[in-house]
Amino acid sequence: MEHYTAEVEVATRADLRPDETDTAMAALAAYAPALTITPRGYRAARITFPADSIVQAAITAATVVEHALGGPVIHLDVLTEREADERENDLPVPALVSAPEAAAILGVTQQRVRQMIAEGKLAAHRIGERAYALVRAEVEARAVAAA
Repeated sequence: MEHYTAEVEVATRADLRPDETDTAMAALAAYAPALTITPRGYRAARITFPADSIVQAAITAATVVEHALGGPVIHLDVLTEREADERENDLPVPALVSAPEAAAILGVTQQRVRQMIAEGKLAAHRIGERAYALVRAEVEARAVAAA
């Protein structure tokens, strides 16, 4: 028997009231649940549980989440727990540039880049005491917008 993780979305567009959350969490308690509302506004749950096969896991996930969240399933992802954990830790890191590189892309001085960061016009992450890391795509988009 293997453990599976399922992400299930149902065709109910509504925030869960506190009482509905309590009821859903109780119904899914044996499945280590996490409830959410998707970016499109649908109710969803992520559950983990043992099953004999991925087919059995899919049927179980669809059945229990449909019942707990009150709507027909419109999306279902089922992975082995190991694969789900590996994918979760596989977050993409955007290309970063330093403040001097950002200045060159924008055609401004390094001091102006620091001013833009202080003014909230450029998002940056401080690295150490004096250095910044900026997302290259955001800096390039800013350069295009300024042109």
